[in-house]
Amino acid sequence: MELKANLLKLANEWIIAQVEPVEGDTLAGDPDVWLVEPYLVDYEGQLVPWAEHSSEREFNVRSSDITVVTNPSKAILARYIECLE
Repeated sequence: MELKANLLKLANEWIIAQVEPVEGDTLAGDPDVWLVEPYLVDYEGQLVPWAEHSSEREFNVRSSDITVVTNPSKAILARYIECLE
């Protein structure tokens, strides 16, 4: 099975994560996507857990707070997969 991850810009941070929609209806302004296993991508391309002091690894956020969604480079995706193993 191929891993589907996106590179996102959220609050001036670049994050790589698996993005999944919230099941069911949501109201405008409510969190409507899940970031699963998010990692912060620093300026040198290194990955560190996003919200590293949290015990959670899935975060419910508003898609309206995400300003850019794109595909990660092959190098970043490979590092992300290594982090998940």
